Amino acid sequence: MTNREAGIDVVRAMMGDQAAVKLSASAASNTFGAPIAAYAVDQVFADIWTRPGLDRRSRSLVSMSVMIAMRQPHEFAIHMGAGLNNGLTLKEIEEVLIQALPYVGYPAIATALVAAAEVIKERGLDADEHYAGHRGLL
Repeated sequence: MTNREAGIDVVRAMMGDQAAVKLSASAASNTFGAPIAAYAVDQVFADIWTRPGLDRRSRSLVSMSVMIAMRQPHEFAIHMGAGLNNGLTLKEIEEVLIQALPYVGYPAIATALVAAAEVIKERGLDADEHYAGHRGLL
């Protein structure tokens, strides 16, 4: 299996067929940004996400934490979705936000909460009674 194939397999497992097809096509194209997509597939997903030492759940926790700190709501949402696909629960993701709070502050957490609310809504997870009460905060 090539690095490209291994990377696309990781993307498919974490983000679904549509993301894998889109990223694969972008990496293989001769369009603007193709080298960046190829790097993401070949190095980030094939080399880093498959390394021994941390499982995908743990890598998702780290990635979400970085996106919170960098105030990157779009990327946080992508990694939250991947984290859910990697077996994280909403409660664990909420704990990431709580853990990050004293280090990054309320504005960064508020930004991530808005992104999290969208993921929760898109996935139909907002029916969970434990989280239904938080809708007004998000």
